[in-house]
Amino acid sequence: MYLKDLLTKEQHDIRQTIKKFVDKEIMPIREKLEEDYSLVESVHKKLVDMGIQRAGYPEEYGGGGSHSATTLGIVCEELARGDAGISLSTGINGGIILQPAMMAKNKAILDKFVPAFCENKVNYACLSMTDSAGGADSENPLLKGKYIATKAELDGNEWVINGNKSWPTHAGLASVYLTVCTTDPKLADDGIAIIYVPGDAKGLSFGKPETKMGYRTSINGSVFYDNVRVPKEFRLAGPGHDAHFYYAVMGGAQWHSSTMSLGIAQAAFDIALAYTGERMSGSRPVREWSLAAGVLADMAIRLETTRALVYNYAWMMDHPEQYGPPFTPEMVSRAGIVRIYAADAAVWVANKAMELLGSNGLSPEYHLEKYLRDSKITQLWLGGQQVSRYRVVRGYYDYTVG
Repeated sequence: MYLKDLLTKEQHDIRQTIKKFVDKEIMPIREKLEEDYSLVESVHKKLVDMGIQRAGYPEEYGGGGSHSATTLGIVCEELARGDAGISLSTGINGGIILQPAMMAKNKAILDKFVPAFCENKVNYACLSMTDSAGGADSENPLLKGKYIATKAELDGNEWVINGNKSWPTHAGLASVYLTVCTTDPKLADDGIAIIYVPGDAKGLSFGKPETKMGYRTSINGSVFYDNVRVPKEFRLAGPGHDAHFYYAVMGGAQWHSSTMSLGIAQAAFDIALAYTGERMSGSRPVREWSLAAGVLADMAIRLETTRALVYNYAWMMDHPEQYGPPFTPEMVSRAGIVRIYAADAAVWVANKAMELLGSNGLSPEYHLEKYLRDSKITQLWLGGQQVSRYRVVRGYYDYTVG
């Protein structure tokens, strides 16, 4: 089903509103945003004023009460067309991190952390997942949590957390850290613990922001846990259940990544299409020559198939009564398929757009080099394309952890 037929009138209106916002507020300052984070925060504040940050939170806390992945996908795709880092932050701050607590109905977590996201100011959340030691081992479903390096020990009515995390988005900025831990590696999935940690917790510290090739408008850094104590109630749901939610988080994060890949690819295609329509070769626009036209066609094919995958999966998430909860191996597998395909498509489209622009593609004046830089990261995070393939195959046969 084409997107125009899939969306409700309200979703069409949201799409047009965000599209106009991107064209007015982001496109003219795309390059400046990467150099001045105060400009990034001013864009986020305008999105807050539009109600985007609070939209995904429960109404009883002042949120918009929206639980639609399709609607969030629209917002994230359109924002990534302007700047992928802003799109990343918007999705994270807009409910993705606290969605597990909403699903688990953990009132202690919701009462503590949700209200700040429903106020009229920018507030950051963080998925603190990848261990400094072992890296993607913590994200590999085949290992079933046995190699998560960050430890959580129950001491009376408090969890005591020790460990280090690398590359979390919003490290040092966030008011809440969804922290992936283990209570005992020997327990495998039953040892996985998702614990929400306040940003001002004693013993929590941060490394300096990473210098990056792309996604320069989002902040990444290290997170250090040194006997960090949080109330017992800040664990999400308990043994076994936390593992389910962790796999759901992984599925949602993969899908969120695909929306950004889609927005990046769309922006690169738009630039190439416009450039080849204005640039002349002989007496005709470049895109009217068969070689360039064929490349543009292949770019369009990848865009259309990516968009279909992204919103097909969003529809599935919006209808768990038909497709099951998001933590099932089948749903996580499909999320991996979407993420892998979308990331590869974004890199391919951006690279081909660069070829069509030639040396002009290297110039910030044409904006394309930014999208090429941003596209690559979507292949590298969340365990990369290789670990993502483990998630894919997990939906097709069972396996044994040695």
